[in-house]
Amino acid sequence: MLAAKEGDTKLLLKQLTPVRLLKNNFFEQVYQAEQAGATVQTLLHLLGKGRAKKGMFEGNMLDGELEIGQVSSSINEIKPAADVVNEVWNEFNLSLKAPLK
Repeated sequence: MLAAKEGDTKLLLKQLTPVRLLKNNFFEQVYQAEQAGATVQTLLHLLGKGRAKKGMFEGNMLDGELEIGQVSSSINEIKPAADVVNEVWNEFNLSLKAPLK
C-alpha cells in the first residue's frame, strides 16, 4: 500500500458489489474479465470463496482481494496507533492556544 500511486486503484465488480481494488494479479483477472463482458456468474467464480480474507486478513498481496480507497496513494508511512493519538492530541492542544479567527 505504501508504494501505491495515484491511479493504482479502480472501481470494479460493479455487477456484484462495487469495490475499489488495488492493482494486483486478482485485479488484472477481474479487469480483463470485465473488459471481455464477463457475466455475474463468471465474476462470482473468479471471486471464489475467501478471496477477501486472503487479501485483507492473510496479507496475500498478489492474489487476494485488496479493497482500498483512492486515498491509499496519500499514505506515506505506517505509524503505531499511540503515535497517531499523540499527534492528534498535541494538535488539539495547540488549537486551544491559538487565537480565534
